[in-house]
Amino acid sequence: MTVKTLGTLARGLRVLESVAALQPVGLTDLARRMGEDKSALQRTLATLHAEGWIRPLPGSPPRWEVSHKALVVASAALVASPLPVRARALVGTLRDATAETAYFTMLEGSTAVVVDVAEGSQVVRTALQVGRSLPLEGSAVGHALFAHLAPAEREQFPVDPATCLDEDAYTEIRGRGWSLSEGSVKQGTTSIAAAALDESGRPIGAVVVSGPDTRLTPARYAEIGALARDAAAELSSRRA
Repeated sequence: MTVKTLGTLARGLRVLESVAALQPVGLTDLARRMGEDKSALQRTLATLHAEGWIRPLPGSPPRWEVSHKALVVASAALVASPLPVRARALVGTLRDATAETAYFTMLEGSTAVVVDVAEGSQVVRTALQVGRSLPLEGSAVGHALFAHLAPAEREQFPVDPATCLDEDAYTEIRGRGWSLSEGSVKQGTTSIAAAALDESGRPIGAVVVSGPDTRLTPARYAEIGALARDAAAELSSRRA
């Protein structure tokens, strides 16, 4: 039986996500970015504020930001899953072995969310925040995840088909255990990713090493790829 969803709740959650992405953001700018009516949007903001999800910064008109209540929910989600806890030590070890930023992402719907980061010690390095959504289009994470999905499953993701690889390339990624992105997401940055899999072999996330292309050179790809692959394999084998 299909259960009817609540449009008002869905809209409120979209507003909350938009505030999080744009914060601090005022009513006028938020309405323009979302293409929403200002009056209806103002009522949604007032409701989110009353429930403790957002708070206004001092000033008039107010600009909104997400409150710490979101951290409570996020922390509960991380505790409920054993993977982020297990990934923490592996990500730290990977950072130490490569001297570059290492992180773990989990697949959430049609995007990859960073759940743990160990930043490199270099002055110039990849910097990421836990909770950030990463694009799948043309990225090392996207290639690593898509390599373990059937073509029909990949089509369910809202990505430009032109950014996807051909089947031979996905077969190669599965065979060696890691994928590569050279400046396709951010110019001058190279990323190497390996997919973590569940018991059925479906991708649930990816271990990534990322840094400037002046240090992550082709001569290091195989070495770092193997390290990322082994870390992802350990996560997959230890999944509860």
